Amino acid sequence: MNRKVTRISFAISFTIVLLMWLVFIMDYTFDLNWYKYGVRPGEWSGLIGIFTSPFLHSTRDFGHILNNSLPAFILTWLLFYHYRQIATKTYLLIFFLSGIGTWVLGNPNYHIGMSGVIYGLTSFLVISGFFRKNMRVAAISLFVIFIYGSMIWGIFPIKVGVSWEGHLSGLFAGIIAAVIFKQKGPQPKKMRYEIEEELGIEPELEYWKEDFVPPHKEESLGEHHQPKIVYQFIPKSVTGKKADKNTKTD
Repeated sequence: MNRKVTRISFAISFTIVLLMWLVFIMDYTFDLNWYKYGVRPGEWSGLIGIFTSPFLHSTRDFGHILNNSLPAFILTWLLFYHYRQIATKTYLLIFFLSGIGTWVLGNPNYHIGMSGVIYGLTSFLVISGFFRKNMRVAAISLFVIFIYGSMIWGIFPIKVGVSWEGHLSGLFAGIIAAVIFKQKGPQPKKMRYEIEEELGIEPELEYWKEDFVPPHKEESLGEHHQPKIVYQFIPKSVTGKKADKNTKTD
């Protein structure tokens, strides 16, 4: 089962990154200027970018697609491997919400790139890990924070030419997705007392004591079956001699 899930997750992640590169190569080779199909905030014609912009990258800067390829692959793989029950819905929700947020918040320029989706996947994995209290998912969250923690600065208008609006929109899209799908997908394991509470079972009283006897058994025990404490007392005689060491009293 795990091998099958691994292959499927790998295939989906690889396909998305491959599509990014195929679009980039065609745009670069034939000088198609496909950046015009990016998100153009405030313009109805710019809405098409919600569907196309994540696969478009600057042909003037190879670093743009190079920087997005690895995190897009890893984060998509993590999503589809560990959240396979809700992965498709989550990915599509992040995909569209990040684009819509960019169209609403962005400045009147063309916004392109997979960065918004990457921020959304990151925030989803982190928030979901804390929600579910699952050690495996929590480990993924810590991994994401460790590797891409510096990405948080991308939501601020620090660098010219970088769509911080897209990053911010993606960040909130991932948080929204994590909240919506909080009760779906892998859930934290319940403790014994939580299961007993749901079933209406009264917890055992003082069960941690060595001499604890359950109430339903206590009545069946006779007086001679009650636990006894035996002390050993060795008094000193008047002459200073010790008494017999085998002396015991109840």
